[in-house]
Amino acid sequence: MTEEEIEKIVDRAYAETKIRYPYQGGFFSPRLKHINHMEVGRSKIIQSWYNILLEWIYEKWNAFGVRYHTWLKRVFPRRNVLFTGHIDSSLVGQLLFAEPAKDNIPIHNMHLEFWGRTKFYQWRKFGECSSDENGKFRLEFSLIPTQAWIIKSTLHFEIYQTTDILCEKGRMVHKQSLFKTIPIKKSDLIGMEYNLRIIRLFLWQYRPDSTIPRVYIKPDGTDAPEEYPEGRVRAMTEQMIPIELTKVKHLLQIEEDPLSLSIAQIQRDYPKNLTVAIEEKLPGYTRGDDWFGIREMNGMNMSTFQPDATTPGEYWVRYFGACNYEVNDEYAFPTAEIRFRMKPNGLPTPIEIHLTGPLNRFNKDPFQKLVVTSSEGEKWLQAKRVARVTSALCAELDQHLAGTHLNTEQYSIAAHRNIRKNPVITLLMPHVKSVSLIDNTADKLLIQGYIPSATALTAKSTEKRAADLLGFQDWKGWKPMKVLSDAHLYAKAEELYWQVVTEWVDLFFSQHETEIKKEWLEIYRMSEDLVAHSVPLFTETVNWDELSPEELDFTKRRIEYLAAEYRMDLNLPRKKVKGTQKAISPITESTVFREDSDDWQNLKDMCRYVITTATFLHTWVNEHQYEDIGEVLYSCLGLRFGEKETGIMAPESDISIAPDATRSTQMMWFSNLLSRTEYGFILKNEQKDMHPEFMELLNAKKKEFAALKVNVEEIESRTNI
Repeated sequence: MTEEEIEKIVDRAYAETKIRYPYQGGFFSPRLKHINHMEVGRSKIIQSWYNILLEWIYEKWNAFGVRYHTWLKRVFPRRNVLFTGHIDSSLVGQLLFAEPAKDNIPIHNMHLEFWGRTKFYQWRKFGECSSDENGKFRLEFSLIPTQAWIIKSTLHFEIYQTTDILCEKGRMVHKQSLFKTIPIKKSDLIGMEYNLRIIRLFLWQYRPDSTIPRVYIKPDGTDAPEEYPEGRVRAMTEQMIPIELTKVKHLLQIEEDPLSLSIAQIQRDYPKNLTVAIEEKLPGYTRGDDWFGIREMNGMNMSTFQPDATTPGEYWVRYFGACNYEVNDEYAFPTAEIRFRMKPNGLPTPIEIHLTGPLNRFNKDPFQKLVVTSSEGEKWLQAKRVARVTSALCAELDQHLAGTHLNTEQYSIAAHRNIRKNPVITLLMPHVKSVSLIDNTADKLLIQGYIPSATALTAKSTEKRAADLLGFQDWKGWKPMKVLSDAHLYAKAEELYWQVVTEWVDLFFSQHETEIKKEWLEIYRMSEDLVAHSVPLFTETVNWDELSPEELDFTKRRIEYLAAEYRMDLNLPRKKVKGTQKAISPITESTVFREDSDDWQNLKDMCRYVITTATFLHTWVNEHQYEDIGEVLYSCLGLRFGEKETGIMAPESDISIAPDATRSTQMMWFSNLLSRTEYGFILKNEQKDMHPEFMELLNAKKKEFAALKVNVEEIESRTNI
């Protein structure tokens, strides 16, 4: 077949496997309770008609409660009118973050209000203010109106936070929600000043038990600083019901008769993915060299091609496996280094694969190396499969989890903790919300759940690896991937998206320049939070003097490659905190804006980086997962050593090295979960929180993106799955 004929067949497979959501359900159809009730094993799903009816009654009761409180707000509205006379009294105090208490970190620019209710339940507002840069506040009010006979005995000092940015009539509006109420007895207001003293708020707290900057959420899910919108919950629970039922059916069958369920049957029971569809039309094509090169360049991995030092036109793609992380004895995780040669059509073809590390359970030498070339027939097919599996796990952990999820969360925390009045919150919040919630879910499902059971890594080593990978990620100096050829669709799409975001950020900054500079203290404090809680630069964590010659060579190659992969300049001067160089660069080191600094460009660069990471980069790796890890035998996340000398260097027909039935159905469930439950797109704008001008700029490039096989309507607005 010609390349054109093959491409048409592949395009038909794409169309055939395009994710759609036909499931409509019915009143007594099974239902998933909530995102937080999802499990790698059996999620909390309601199947009994009796329980479904009770759940429906409960939902209706909750809905009635919402409507009732909405009605109360209409009947007893809070009118923004001050009941005041001669200002002769004040409420004073200071807002500090709750933990760690010894640091006494102030909370600036928090909106504060003072209310009372009449005996007829009408609201009256007596005053408002904001905390200053030291967290201190003085809310002035007139004492006499608070003491009127009609006012109830308990008054309300209320603390508000910005929880959303929504577009209303073409304007982006801050949505404030009540964070904390402090009751004050009316009889206590007897002087000119009432001191509320220090008020410590559990507001976007960092987890004290994590080396990675993570927000603190209690194990039971309470005290989360944000919540999913209803649409996100509905999309997740509805779209996953058929997939969840398939997984439950398999797990029950495995319990009753473990040998009765084959991988082939598991595969057939789930929706068809891209590689399965292609194999039906072009048997053997997805195991061939051409497809291998296409997916390395333009698939889930979005691989970095490092030029070979000696041969022009040849490149290396490297996936660093177990390294020195804690591993189990069941699964292999070798390092895979693949040499490619560029073909005339601009696509890479693999010519050599180097596998470093244990390939069977008998020889555990971490530096043993196997080199396989494209002329070695069946052995070459096996080496490519091993490389696919290693690359899939690296893409899942390094690119997806660390590179987008955890990377975005650290900016989300710093922004939510510090930016309230600066217009930059309008630019960033729509893209960084919800990530802390899905990352908390990933702790249970991925880090503590699937990865330790289906790959070589333990939960401890997964967290350590994520911290190490964050040590290669910084906004400063980041730039899009270098385009190698016209066929390098991913790099061209990334470059195009970067141009759109650059144009948008430049426009936004020109529109809001005065206010951004005026509220510069918030940018300074965000920068301080980012740097202080950033992981160390990876090179700071290496004990160079303790490395053997093999470890030294391996570590140097890893550092060189990962710096290129994450486009990080390791030679940039970096700030030290407690003697340790931090991975993230400061945006500014001044509490007021200085015209003679690079701070303005720094802030723009940081915003471009965060928006791109949270939207396009996450969208790419997320939506391509079902294509590349949606067929168990093609590419799982972990091959078992088995009992033979050949270990993982075996054909696909050797089921002893493949995931067992439980892990196979869990893997298929997981790949569907990640790619099939997306919600929150820039152009669809389900939550009405996207800026119209950004949407216009992106939509204007619709045809250019389409030429790169990117549908702009499917670019996610945030990292929420």
